[in-house]
Amino acid sequence: MFDVDIEFEDISVKNIEREDISDLKSMLKDKKFCLNGNGFDEVFLGYYMSEYEFFTKILKNEEFIGVFRGRIEFKSRNIVWISYFFIDERYSTSKESQNILMNILKYFYNNFGICDFITGITKSEKNMIKMWQNNDFKMIRVNKEFYSDKEYKEDLIIMEKNIS
Repeated sequence: MFDVDIEFEDISVKNIEREDISDLKSMLKDKKFCLNGNGFDEVFLGYYMSEYEFFTKILKNEEFIGVFRGRIEFKSRNIVWISYFFIDERYSTSKESQNILMNILKYFYNNFGICDFITGITKSEKNMIKMWQNNDFKMIRVNKEFYSDKEYKEDLIIMEKNIS
């Protein structure tokens, strides 16, 4: 696991611990593309064993309000791949979610020199696409039918932001 510890205003972003899994399950139980059952335990174990993955809880005044998950690639171009960003709906439509995201990105930039941030969003998630665009993420490509089975097909939009 890659250790993350961010504090600003009344917000803290810290690594998810095993005892946080039940709170995480209840917060995300009705969300699209969310893990069910033992999936959380598998993701937790994978992150815990991986040197460059992070899986964080977002707290406001010590209350669990969100999740930020991804991995870092240290190559010729250092990149953070954001695989999941969720803020409780009480805060998601406000400037607060933008403030939280920008402070997280600044943390990676200031502490590790990471300038490039990439995420993928399904085409149907219009509100999330707008949120990323409002944070200066630009579409760089579309993976056609990235999610596909017999009855379901959905494109994945890849978006990127550079801080420099």
